[in-house]
Amino acid sequence: MIHSASRNTCIGGVDFEDILTRQALVAAAWDGVFATVMLAIVETFAVAGAISLGVPSAPIALLGPLPTWLGALAQLGLRRRVAGCARKPWVVTAVRIQATMLLLLAVTGWAPRSLAGPLYVITFVLYGASNAAVGHLWMSWIADLCPGRVIGRHMAWRSAIFACVQLATSASAGWLARDFTSSTASWSLYAIAFVVAALARYLSAWFLSIQYEPAASKPPPDTELFRPSLALARFAKAIALLQGSTLLAGPFFAVWFLRDLRFTYLEFAIAGASSVGGQLLANRFVGRLTDEVGAARVLKVSAALAALVPLPYLFIERTWPVWLANFGSGLAWAGVNLAAFKYLVQASRGGPNRSGFVYANLWLTSAMLVMGLCGGLLVPYLPIVFKWPLQTLFLLSCVLRVAVVCGLFPRIVNLEPSEPTRRWGPGRFFQIFRWGGPGSSQV
Repeated sequence: MIHSASRNTCIGGVDFEDILTRQALVAAAWDGVFATVMLAIVETFAVAGAISLGVPSAPIALLGPLPTWLGALAQLGLRRRVAGCARKPWVVTAVRIQATMLLLLAVTGWAPRSLAGPLYVITFVLYGASNAAVGHLWMSWIADLCPGRVIGRHMAWRSAIFACVQLATSASAGWLARDFTSSTASWSLYAIAFVVAALARYLSAWFLSIQYEPAASKPPPDTELFRPSLALARFAKAIALLQGSTLLAGPFFAVWFLRDLRFTYLEFAIAGASSVGGQLLANRFVGRLTDEVGAARVLKVSAALAALVPLPYLFIERTWPVWLANFGSGLAWAGVNLAAFKYLVQASRGGPNRSGFVYANLWLTSAMLVMGLCGGLLVPYLPIVFKWPLQTLFLLSCVLRVAVVCGLFPRIVNLEPSEPTRRWGPGRFFQIFRWGGPGSSQV
């Protein structure tokens, strides 16, 4: 039933009458806020910390994909053990371990110089893998709390809040470190940053611990991992290869900003904030758009835009054009991420274990690991086509993204129960910028 949502029970334009569900989603939002504070700090200082310790290009390229790939392997081991059990203890424990890894990361820089770099990489991998191992449990938890017909706009509402938090955190971190670069900062700066990130993650774990979890139902036959539906298989391969092509060059944008363009930490933080600003603007309408016209349609358009993201970086070298390009990148990837999450929920069968999440994540992390490793190995041998060798890697990433989008994304079918009945014109398009009002649902 469509009508205006009441002020006391409305969350992100959706009226949740069940008090347990509403309280759980509020706690989940606070968990996400503090998790975003952690991520903003880590994204600002992780690569810079590795550069300051002299970590080579190949390990830097693996800081992103290797933890998530190891987490996907751990998901396989946990899949049967967790089936039918409560998900909360597993998720909370993993988040606390992740926070502890950040505390350990803060002290690695004071190890002997020959050991500091390897210890940093190992600790960072454990930091990422501990959370990735239970990612499918958290996703199924949220999917069980929020009905599928409104999950797009609810996740967009969450993402908008988190984008604001990330903007504020990145801006604050950049301002406090404005006088430093990766070559002039002492390790104390990184240690303080990682300790603050750890404290934020411990707070995140506390909100998870008080969050209501629906009772685990009897899981369906566990066949989806090995015999997925055609829609799930096509989606998993397409999104995995798109993300893998992206990660071929993804970690080296930060290296390019800091090492080649010699950004200060303030300029680097603004670059990250520009991307988040693009996400924030897109989240105003992409979530509701996925609910209105279908996740597959939004995914295809957003993926095409994301494929073209590297092109501006081939011709720019000043700060403000980089900020502008990052803003456009945020617009494109916000659509991909929101639409992909909803499509995965639709394509995966029910049950607390949701093996479809594990299947898709295994494809995703494997592609990211292989392509990330390829990027790290290619860096020393890249020819100079533009001004810097890394720009050649950006071009290669763009070509691969376009090939994936043209070859695989047209095969992704819409899973909505029926075609949208509303005519879409400029008036309807601008109407969806509103969180509440027409289009809000009661569940």
